Amino acid sequence: MNDRTEHPSEILQRFSRRNLYVVLVIVLLLGATGIALTVSPQGAVARSSQRAAWFIPVAIAIIAGVQTSLARRRWDPKSEEVQLILNDEWRRTNMARASRAALVTVLVAQTPLAWTFGFLTELPPVRLAFAMAISTITLGLATLLALFLIFDRE
Repeated sequence: MNDRTEHPSEILQRFSRRNLYVVLVIVLLLGATGIALTVSPQGAVARSSQRAAWFIPVAIAIIAGVQTSLARRRWDPKSEEVQLILNDEWRRTNMARASRAALVTVLVAQTPLAWTFGFLTELPPVRLAFAMAISTITLGLATLLALFLIFDRE
């Protein structure tokens, strides 16, 4: 379909879906990096953090790319199109369904994560708590974003 015949709210909605895919990839990358740094042996953490320095230029490039893409289609929170998207009952219902499923997923995953980190790794208690926190946050955010993107398909 041609962009000229589409309603501006449809264009903004497609734009926001693309951004949600990017956010999902960023959450997974940051979560995997955090878990890898936490679970790696004590002496390897310094080496791993030095090797992970490549992530800083990648993050800067991602931020610059997002800023460039937003400059063309900046969201005006008071515009009619944005209010139409934010007040859409279908999207709100899908977000509520995704958030409930993400909460259940995080609560169910706590015990297997604790057993995995507790019995399969020999981490000090502080690093074990950090590994649990990073994996829980990553699992919750990734589940929320993925399920919202699945539920919000048309």
